[in-house]
Formats: sequence, C-alpha cells, structure tokens
Amino acid sequence: MSEQQHYVRSSFSKSATKLAVSILQTAKQPEKIFQHGRYFAIPGQTKLEKDCIERVLAIPKVQELLANRPSPLWPDLEQMAAMPKGSLGWCVHRRLEKLGLSFLVDQSLISESQTDEEFAITRFIRLHEIHHTILGLPITVAGEAAATAFYASTGSSPYQIGVLSSWMLRGAYEPNEHRLIWDAIGFGIAVGQEVTELFSPRWEDGWERPIIDWQNELGINKLLMTSPFQEDLEDIYA
Repeated sequence: MSEQQHYVRSSFSKSATKLAVSILQTAKQPEKIFQHGRYFAIPGQTKLEKDCIERVLAIPKVQELLANRPSPLWPDLEQMAAMPKGSLGWCVHRRLEKLGLSFLVDQSLISESQTDEEFAITRFIRLHEIHHTILGLPITVAGEAAATAFYASTGSSPYQIGVLSSWMLRGAYEPNEHRLIWDAIGFGIAVGQEVTELFSPRWEDGWERPIIDWQNELGINKLLMTSPFQEDLEDIYA
C-alpha cells in the first residue's frame, strides 16, 4: 500500500468513526443534535451528496423555479399572524409561536448573487419549517424522523440518511418511543411515494393561500388522515 493510499484509508476511517459517534450520541441525546451532529456534515460534503443535489436541480419543475426565483424575503411573524386564518402563513406562525421558534436563516445574511446550488441549499433549510407545517409534524424525534424519512427516501441524500440513522436508533435508548418513531418513518416514506419533492412549489407566492389548497394541490389530503400525528394536525390548523 502506498503512502497516499494509506492516508486516504486512514482519513476515511477517522471520518467514518466520527460519523458513527454522531449517530449514536444524537440517538441518545436528540436535544443536543446541533452539538453531537456536527459530523453529519461528513457525508454532506461527499461527491454522492453533490450528485444528489444536482439531480434535484435538474428536475424540470425545479429548473422552472431556478429560472424565476421567488423572493428571498419572507413575511415576519407579525405579518404572518395577520394573514387569514387557515392560510399557509397563519399556520406557520401558529406553529412557530407555540414552539417558541423563529426561522433558522437570517434574511439579511442571504446573498443576492447565490449560485443555483447555494440558493437551493439555503432555501431547503428554510423550507423545513413549511414542510413540517404542511405535513403536520411536531418538533420531536418522531416528527423529525418523518421529515427525514421523506427527504432520504425521495433524494437518497447521504446527509439525510445519516441523520435518519440516529432517529432509527432512538428506540434502542428509549423503547417507549420506538413504535411512534417507526410509524412516523413509514408515514414519511408514504408521503414520498405520492410527492417526489417539496422544493419546487412556490410557497413564497402563496402565504395567504389556504393550507388545505396547498395540500389538495399536492394530493396528500387522504394521506394526512393516516398520519400518526393527528393531534398535531388539529393543533396547527385549528
């Protein structure tokens, strides 16, 4: 084995070990995912991940979106609260308010000259809250497992599969959560079989549109009736 081959193999082994530690630590302490999950970036920096992103960007509907990007400026929480009851914006605000959360991305930090890939990554991070709202998913291990199962099953993203591994292992640490987590994973996969991606809809152009209209357009109304999170659906849309 050459010195270069040894270095590559050694580097790979160290990265794999770090990722495994992140998966196990996050499964044990999911509330500390941002601390334990720093090594999830390892598969996220691979060529496989880049290939997955490029496949998403090549989807015709996504190409249309990229050719006419929606505004990066979203309404603030007060503006959302004033929107019609039951609208997308109103529901997003209601959910975030109950959770005491705000958006993960500071709008002032978003560059006006992003590449398509940069735009896609930034928007994908921001859309996570909208996806949770549309699907009625709570901010719990089971809720995140459902969302991650959707992303992993539709995009084969190494990053998402790494995160999903933690949620799949959670039941080993907390057996009482096992059933709900796996029901949630099944629900996320079922959504992915009906809707291949949730990136191309122009959510930003329809904040005041009834959330039920969005769900009708996606064709997931009946599927939502099988969700293991019925109380959360009622709570968000009430």
